[in-house]
Amino acid sequence: IMAYKKKSNTKKKTLNKIEVKKVVNTQKNRTKINKSNNKKVINKTSNTKKKVTTTLPKKKIEIKEPKIIKPRKIKKTKLTKKIILEEEKKDKKLNITILVVLAFIIIISLIDFCYFHYYLAPTPIVDDIRLENDTLIISFHTNNHSLRNDIYCLYKKDKGLPDINDSRWFKTTGSKCSYRINDKSYYTFLKNEDDQIFKVNKTEKIMYFSSFSFDKNIIYMPQNDTYKLNLLYDENKNIKDKIKWSSDNLNVATVNDGVIKSISKGEANITASIYNKKVSAKVIVTSLITKRPSKGYDYKKKYLSCNKYSKEENDLLDEILKTRINDAGYKTRAGVVEAARFLTLDFPYKINYFYENGRQTTNKVDGEGRYYHIGLYLHKSRYNSITGTKKGPKTWGCYLYSTPAHRKIKNGLDCSGFVSWALLNGGFNPKDVGAGWSDNRDLTDYGKVKKITTTLSKGNTIKVGDLLHSERAGGHIGIIVGIDKNNYYVAQALWYGKIGVVITKINKSNLKNHFPHVVLMDKYYKKDGNLTNMW
Repeated sequence: IMAYKKKSNTKKKTLNKIEVKKVVNTQKNRTKINKSNNKKVINKTSNTKKKVTTTLPKKKIEIKEPKIIKPRKIKKTKLTKKIILEEEKKDKKLNITILVVLAFIIIISLIDFCYFHYYLAPTPIVDDIRLENDTLIISFHTNNHSLRNDIYCLYKKDKGLPDINDSRWFKTTGSKCSYRINDKSYYTFLKNEDDQIFKVNKTEKIMYFSSFSFDKNIIYMPQNDTYKLNLLYDENKNIKDKIKWSSDNLNVATVNDGVIKSISKGEANITASIYNKKVSAKVIVTSLITKRPSKGYDYKKKYLSCNKYSKEENDLLDEILKTRINDAGYKTRAGVVEAARFLTLDFPYKINYFYENGRQTTNKVDGEGRYYHIGLYLHKSRYNSITGTKKGPKTWGCYLYSTPAHRKIKNGLDCSGFVSWALLNGGFNPKDVGAGWSDNRDLTDYGKVKKITTTLSKGNTIKVGDLLHSERAGGHIGIIVGIDKNNYYVAQALWYGKIGVVITKINKSNLKNHFPHVVLMDKYYKKDGNLTNMW
């Protein structure tokens, strides 16, 4: 047996050597694999030296579905049954508790709703405060479903909180508190059935007006101008923020805080309303008048031509002139000044200087260099008022023969003719007289004549509306229509230089060089009216 084992071992050794050699050969002739086409190439070192190529199949990847593991059935025992019963009892108790809590919440909510909605005395909420005639009406609302819905009202002159048991409390009806007021203001309070007191705001600012009006009913305006309306009422408190302004034609005129702005030709009604009052004024925007310059005179104005205006236009201009004078004060100093300002500032054309052919008071000539009548001399319909003629009648702007000038010139006014026209239209009747110093009655005879000095011209004695006189050309006269810090603005009819009815600006220190005398007219006018130093 031993001898057999040894022989077998030797055989194994020889076999192992042979295997090792084979492994070495196989390593030398190992398989080359092409990665791009998955082909395997085998080279064998045989006698034939042939290459054999084989294609290996692609391996498929199989995805195995997961196995579902079924839960193990738990066998119910007495212990598990007991546990399940106890859990079910706990769930029932919890559900009952939740139901009880919900029922309690619902009951409390119902009680709360009923108390606040039906039983609790409500708070009155004011909806509107208005004034009808002399009655102040306060409208309010409360909870209509409340069982205790009575509201009481009290008004008094002081703002202190009233007593709950004050005898002046009265029960309201129809959700309104109404009471009559006069020009005084009142504080108003409301009270509910729980004796809660509520102050009504703003009633103390509401006032009753027995009168409420504009200072004028018709306003004539040029285009692109402004005018401030004045309100007249029987209360001295500041009510500016309470007034509501409106215009019914914004294409013609707009209004903001009482200031009217004219836009284009036409008519518009401007309305102001407050509490129990409403007032309107008509605005007429026309091209027959121009916007006044801020200062001085527009020397670029053209001279008036013949037959420029129709009868209707002449009538309207006369009405505008009358309105302006009435606004300033008829039969006052301001009324005369306004007449002179109208012809030089509002009228769009320059009136020519005409050497007069006579006067009503001398040779009974009318309308030739003078026009001693109310209104403007622009249409032949005015011939009916002419009392006597020499070379006319001809309206302003039409050529007429002037006897002193020995030629035809456009009819207009001379210096005393212009001043006497302004006095007549302003409400006075000095008659158709000259400038002075003649033996006959002249314009210088209607006031106190004083020689002008530097002290007098720079003081406050001379006023708008006073007359200025010079001896040149036998007597020349003008009227002051404006005064500022350094200058006088004199309206006059000039036959030299800038010819026509114009306004000349003269420095106060040089006034005596132009006009040696001033005619102070205080005793003649007696009243100043709505006088302004400048326009």
